Amino acid sequence: MIIFRNMRILELEPPSVSEPTDVAVYEPGEGDVAGAGMFIGEAVKTAAIGAAVGGTIAAIGPSLTARYPTAKVAGEGGYLSAGLVCGHTHLYSALARGMLVDIAPSKDFAQLLDHLWWRLDRAIDPAILRASALAGCSDALKAGVTGVIDHHAGPECIDGSLTTLREGFEIVGTRGILCYEATDRNGIDGARAGVAENVRFAREVDEVRASARKPLVEAAIGAHASFTVGDDTLSALADAVRSTGRGIHIHLAEDKFDAVDARYRFGADPIERLEAVGALTDKGIIGHGVWLTPSEVEIMNARGVFLAHNARSNMNNAVGYNALLPAFRNVVLGTDGMGADMLEEFKFAVFRHRESQGPWWPGDFLKVLHRGNAILGRYFDQDFAPGYPGFGTVKVGAPADLVLWDYDPPTPLVGENIAEHFAFGMSSRAARTVIVAGSLRILDHRPLYDDASIEAEAREQASRLWKRMEER
Repeated sequence: MIIFRNMRILELEPPSVSEPTDVAVYEPGEGDVAGAGMFIGEAVKTAAIGAAVGGTIAAIGPSLTARYPTAKVAGEGGYLSAGLVCGHTHLYSALARGMLVDIAPSKDFAQLLDHLWWRLDRAIDPAILRASALAGCSDALKAGVTGVIDHHAGPECIDGSLTTLREGFEIVGTRGILCYEATDRNGIDGARAGVAENVRFAREVDEVRASARKPLVEAAIGAHASFTVGDDTLSALADAVRSTGRGIHIHLAEDKFDAVDARYRFGADPIERLEAVGALTDKGIIGHGVWLTPSEVEIMNARGVFLAHNARSNMNNAVGYNALLPAFRNVVLGTDGMGADMLEEFKFAVFRHRESQGPWWPGDFLKVLHRGNAILGRYFDQDFAPGYPGFGTVKVGAPADLVLWDYDPPTPLVGENIAEHFAFGMSSRAARTVIVAGSLRILDHRPLYDDASIEAEAREQASRLWKRMEER
């Protein structure tokens, strides 16, 4: 048992700040009962046979230390919230920071991909991939991000790559959803291998559940972008979505070229292509969508698909601004590989939208930030009892993916102004203690895994990656 004492609960949706209280958490495997009925903590009853409560919130209330005298104290004071979620990233970019590689000047986004990112993903090997996963997941946890949704590429390292990523997630202790971005750009054999890796990994996760374990990492069906995915590969991806019960995770209309190419070569808008083959479901994630049309937004909304908005990446790549953002029903925030600091991403999303004179305010983006938890729910709900409170909340029975923030504001912090505190004050440096699935991962700003070795290995593999890029 783990206890947080005398802290205020910070809820993002609907926004609220509680009076000081205690929160007790079941550690993994703790409190699990096999039988015809059980209680989660002392408040939520479930009729699930053999249901497990390990890794969930056990109790909320005053003086819980007296009730659980042997519990570990994970912190006192501050603000406790559900962990943040990065709705779209590329962990293979974790070793690109400050890269010392000769990159030719790029006149447009297509050239930038060719000169930089496709050279980088071709240079990835298993050791580089593993180091990227470990370093990227560690950075996420240190920023208060407990869930990371990754979009992986590495044409010379496809088979088994998602298992390598999964191992990195589990070593650090980060919850995740992984996929391989299948593409025709490296030939039809590479495309088939990419689709096969997505399906193989989905089956691997199914085997974890079949052994009566809760997976920490789930699977999606990945694809690069419309302009690198032909009809045959797209049909294979749609088949994979149907056969695995997962959602597609794909870049669409990040740059105007992608939208124009789809209409020119395939006679349909990018979303229309996915809709035609049945690839759109409520587990689907569309990265960017900057140049989607109103009719495409309507299709996404009807299917319950998520749009991952990546404000910093869009600005950095100069691909334009998504003026239709408020029209999407399920907007989440991602970083597109620019780290995993979601409070930083939140600020950029707010300020870039204000610069565009859009109608949203910080409170609207607080909903967007919180909505990343809805993706986790659609993949992990099956691991919890029916009617559980869901991801993204601090309630009895909810998953214990939690962050204790050391934030001492100079002005009152209440539900009505959480968004403004996030936009103008609070930062990821305030993440003090982090728990994922009931497991303490960071305590008082100190990682409980071997972070020093992770960072040292990352530096070594970054040098190898940069050298391999120069050879390509």
